[in-house]
Amino acid sequence: MKSGYAAIIGRPNVGKSTLLNRLVGEKLAGVSSKPQTTRHGIRGILTRPEGQIVYVDTPGLHDPKDLLGEWMVGQARKFLSEVHLAYWVVFPRSPEPDDEKVLEILRSTNIPVILLINQTDRVTKPELLPVIDAYRKMYSFPEIIPISAKTGDQIELLIRKTLELLPEGEPLFPADQISDQNERFLVREMIAEKLFHFMGEELPYVTTVVLEDFKEKSGRLVSIQATIVVERDSQKAMVIGRKGQKIKQIGQAARLDIERFLGKKVFLELWVKTHEHWKRNQDMIRRLGYEG
Repeated sequence: MKSGYAAIIGRPNVGKSTLLNRLVGEKLAGVSSKPQTTRHGIRGILTRPEGQIVYVDTPGLHDPKDLLGEWMVGQARKFLSEVHLAYWVVFPRSPEPDDEKVLEILRSTNIPVILLINQTDRVTKPELLPVIDAYRKMYSFPEIIPISAKTGDQIELLIRKTLELLPEGEPLFPADQISDQNERFLVREMIAEKLFHFMGEELPYVTTVVLEDFKEKSGRLVSIQATIVVERDSQKAMVIGRKGQKIKQIGQAARLDIERFLGKKVFLELWVKTHEHWKRNQDMIRRLGYEG
């Protein structure tokens, strides 16, 4: 029996959250075409007869521009110091300077690193060969596996190789558990994902979601109240939209995901508040849940 922790790291928007969801077979992490969708480490659990893998989806490694960015990169480094191995997820192209920076962080650890060349559904096999050769020259990876988190290609091979590298041990969590995050945390992630999705390129990365209230009502009804925080009143107007249509669209889509996740009917209320420069304010960063 094998068991242990595996961190999923890489540059923003490379497909880490899609990979986590694929591995555990459930939508735990928000998926967006825009970077910085994942800001907290999201843990998913996969249990097989051969062992148990606890995955940590980390914030994307990038050059931070504010206190929130510094916190996110710090979280990714912290998770790397607490796991048994790491997946380094990269794009199916030759290494770039930012990849060298990620590699410097990996070299400072003493854990095995499996290189995952993601998005193979977008390239041909002949295009992949020089990419594999280039990364092989950079570091001694125990495994280099081209995958598609979107289609599931090579995911079973990845799970098998991961279990081979993990230490022997009893399961860390019950076999039927797929995450150690509480319902409130995952509900907040679902609302944040819809916010990123429906705002498109209209809104810069100045939003966050705060769960104000989560109550189980009589029968099979859950009442949820959440606040979307922005930095300027003009951004608040964009999130609300003309006659409240945008925030209504965000709320309806989030409610459907939350109902599927909880298996109950959901009454969801969303508000929008302005806190100027919250990403640069240490006290506000802590108050909004970015600490630890």
